[in-house]
Amino acid sequence: MNILYTNFHPGNGGGHTTYLTYLFNGVLLQDINAFIAVPKVSKLNKDLKQNHPSRVFDIDFPGKPKEIVNIIKNIKKLKNIIIKKQIDTVHVSGTPDHKVAMLCKWFYRLNFRIIRTKHDSFKIKQNWFANRLYGKYTDQMIVVSNFQYEHVITSELQKKATVIHNGIGLDYFQPIEKSQDLIKQFNIQDKDIVFVSVAGTALHKGWQFLVEATSRLDNELRERIKIIIVGNPPKEEIVERYINQLNMQDNVIFTGFMDDVRGAVSIADIGFVLSIGVETISFACREMMAMGKPVLVSDYAGLSENINNNQNGWIVQQKSIDQILKFLQKVPELDLNQYSYLATKKAQQEFGLERFISKTVEVYS
Repeated sequence: MNILYTNFHPGNGGGHTTYLTYLFNGVLLQDINAFIAVPKVSKLNKDLKQNHPSRVFDIDFPGKPKEIVNIIKNIKKLKNIIIKKQIDTVHVSGTPDHKVAMLCKWFYRLNFRIIRTKHDSFKIKQNWFANRLYGKYTDQMIVVSNFQYEHVITSELQKKATVIHNGIGLDYFQPIEKSQDLIKQFNIQDKDIVFVSVAGTALHKGWQFLVEATSRLDNELRERIKIIIVGNPPKEEIVERYINQLNMQDNVIFTGFMDDVRGAVSIADIGFVLSIGVETISFACREMMAMGKPVLVSDYAGLSENINNNQNGWIVQQKSIDQILKFLQKVPELDLNQYSYLATKKAQQEFGLERFISKTVEVYS
């Protein structure tokens, strides 16, 4: 079996990068001949080339009509890889690379299967092009949450779709001692209740709702709450609107991008992912739980599929500042050690890579 993975993201790619890194390395251990085609400037390209330089190919996946010259150029590059490496399955990760794979198969009359993983929570469009892309040019569909299966893909796609929840490296993400360096750097006090998110700083991640809810607490509890958000710093106007205007400068810390988020997670009492868009299942949520952090999540998309409510985390209605506020008010009374234990147990039982890899390989077969 010769598989070619593709991904269109030129930068970090977030969950796409994590997903494909785990999957690519995992199938190589299954004696599957795997290759990957991704933009040269992507983090995924740079990371995988370190150990597998001969298996990583530099390809862009433009998708706009005005980019037709580059589209044709990269279709040809993809064709050459497929023929040279005798690829029988192309596993695509988004619409731009899916389109290029489709055009390559159609234009050159090549006989390879296309498998698509859908990483977002946007509904499949109902038009001629989408029907062709997901019909004739999608042999199998993978969705990473039950929510996607029930609400995002069409009934026709459900017939060839498999739900495979994302797996994570449990040897890497496991409970560790709190980082004393970060505690000192962020001036965390013993009395503080520390919330951490490693899901990113985009507004659709919902961190602003936790900030506003915290701003409504009485002064004593409000001063104890620290909110640490890992990811590229937001723009000044975002900080001004959602933090400065609420006088929350002393409560919120943006760390900037971190290659290794474990130190930040280690100092958390509670993790949080309060998304209101795009999200499907959240690697970040699963990573934090694996490290023994109960997680506060919104009920958006598949986030709640990670949590047994009020056991290893908590579920609140998306955008509900009132529900978050009520939760914050009861936090001082919670036995967080018990929640931490159950979060780790849940991760160990359900979030490992073995099932994730084996179920994906079954789809290939």
